[in-house]
Amino acid sequence: MLKPKTRAKPSAKREAILDAAQGLFLDVGYAATSMDSVATLAGVSKATIYAHFDSKDQLFAAMMHRRCDASFAFVPPDDTSDAARTLTIIAERLLSLLISPEALALYRVVVAESARAPELAKAFYETGPIRAKEAIAAIVARLQLRGELLAIQDAMVITDQFIGMLRAETYHRALLGLPAARPAAQTIATTVETLVRAYGRR
Repeated sequence: MLKPKTRAKPSAKREAILDAAQGLFLDVGYAATSMDSVATLAGVSKATIYAHFDSKDQLFAAMMHRRCDASFAFVPPDDTSDAARTLTIIAERLLSLLISPEALALYRVVVAESARAPELAKAFYETGPIRAKEAIAAIVARLQLRGELLAIQDAMVITDQFIGMLRAETYHRALLGLPAARPAAQTIATTVETLVRAYGRR
């Protein structure tokens, strides 16, 4: 996995570099984004970029890490909520994130470049989807420990089913730029109802 260099506290220049890189990756694509163009947009020298990041792949990975760290989508709700309420909150946050214009644009960039740059696809998968799945699986496991969900299936398997149902019609139409066929709330309600029926306490 490509890991960005870590610092105790992000510097203003590092943040400016990441802001510029994110804008360029989304606007012109990964291949067309050069370190020179990032430096120009960020108002820094190319040497400054390389003082923070070893390569464009690492810069992309760092951008993904920052996006995930800034996201509120996978912060667990408080333990007073039952399984249905908890899963509904997570589903609303996740689907909203998945169909946001920025997330859709980033996904298209990665898919377009994945055959040519498998390391880019790997960085995206490990810093985005995998971290999200692990965070949601931890919430599912907590619900199992509390008895809100039956522990008859591994938490990660339940999480895969949960995300798979959410990434169905609503997400795919958004990815293709097509109008929604049904309200997102309907997709969320059906997903939560199906999981609670399958794994909820009897």
